[in-house]
Amino acid sequence: MAVVKEFSWNYTARNADGEISAGVVDGATAVIARVKIRRNGLEPIEVKKKDAFWSTGRKLRKTPQASMEERDLKAFSEELRPDDIHALVSLKTLNNKNKKKLKKGIKDKEVTVFIKQFMVVIKSGVPLLKAFDIVINGIENTSFVEVLTDIRFGIENGLSLNESFGAYPKVFDALFINFLGIGEQGGILEPLLAKYLEYKEKSDAIKRKVKSAMAYPVIVMIVAMLVLAVILGFVVPQFEEVFNSVGAKLPAPTLIVIALSNVVINYWWLVLIAIGAMIFSYKKAYATVSRFRFLMDKKLFRVPLFGELANKTLVSRWTRTLSLMFAAGVPLNAALKSIAFLVDNYYYGAATLNVQKDVESGISLYSSMENTEIFPIMVNQMVAVGEESGSLEFLLVSIADYYDQETEMVIETILSLIEPLTIVFLGVVLGAIIVAIYLPLFHLGDVVG
Repeated sequence: MAVVKEFSWNYTARNADGEISAGVVDGATAVIARVKIRRNGLEPIEVKKKDAFWSTGRKLRKTPQASMEERDLKAFSEELRPDDIHALVSLKTLNNKNKKKLKKGIKDKEVTVFIKQFMVVIKSGVPLLKAFDIVINGIENTSFVEVLTDIRFGIENGLSLNESFGAYPKVFDALFINFLGIGEQGGILEPLLAKYLEYKEKSDAIKRKVKSAMAYPVIVMIVAMLVLAVILGFVVPQFEEVFNSVGAKLPAPTLIVIALSNVVINYWWLVLIAIGAMIFSYKKAYATVSRFRFLMDKKLFRVPLFGELANKTLVSRWTRTLSLMFAAGVPLNAALKSIAFLVDNYYYGAATLNVQKDVESGISLYSSMENTEIFPIMVNQMVAVGEESGSLEFLLVSIADYYDQETEMVIETILSLIEPLTIVFLGVVLGAIIVAIYLPLFHLGDVVG
């Protein structure tokens, strides 16, 4: 018998009389845990992972993740206004969500194709479980098949669609899971899935363009660094030998270039380790320390061009998601709370929670957004018009479309500037190195004579 890893799950549940109880149940996934709870005649309210163990009973080593999360959350609160403390519970959820990455081996494109196929099969009148079987048979990715099989198992055993899909937030985003719940309860699953797919296709298109704009300068800089490494590692040492052979007195710029060359030759491994350590430390801090991520997300908007790109992208995503929530019949207060977790930016997330708080207290959406001072004036004005005229959903879509176009224009600007800026950068750096190398040559005649 194979030894497999399972988990213990703490749960709270409600019985048929409405009484709430707590307990522990074992299971490989949250879906299986919920199924076991329901088989005991209970309706699960909350299921949280407790311990991991092998089926033989051997416990796995625990980590102090929970205590670290509390400290990080406390640090993050220092960046919020005093009246924002009420939102910390939600922001903790945001923090946990953003740490969860897409399950390894499953691409966004595969998920989108699955949703399309799933919607088509359901629309044709095929029963839900049979629809799963049909779609799963056409998927080649074994990891994705495993996830979908587990989801199917949960549905077969009485779990709702959003409960089953919600067990895999690494694969399916929160907006999709919420729409499943709304669509299933309201009997409007097909039209909501169609709206979600339209949103996702536009969102993915913008993401691809943004990634393209960000990837190009990174590649160019890597190539530039490699060129500099070759010059410092192979060209400069040749000149150094010439200077040493004639005993020439070297000026300060030449000495600096030779020192850099010696570092590249003798300590290249240390340089690589240092660069790798800095990248790793940044990623780790960004993923785990809430305050650090908040500060980085805030400072991003001050970066020339790229800050503008980030702002326009977030405005588009924010307004389009809100319009989609309205179309699904989600109340404004609940929609804003969900959007705070979906924008993938702590600075915008905190601002959105401020807006939600103000709206909850009776302030208009326009005034609440204006108070944050992060939304463009045009967006605030159009929201005000939408509230006055009752056409807010339509105007939000118009805002999103406008900022999609603005995003594309910024991307084109960035791409058009990268090449000349790179040439100028390389020209200045290489020019400085060449001048530093050739400076002693002007005096070699005097030394030799």
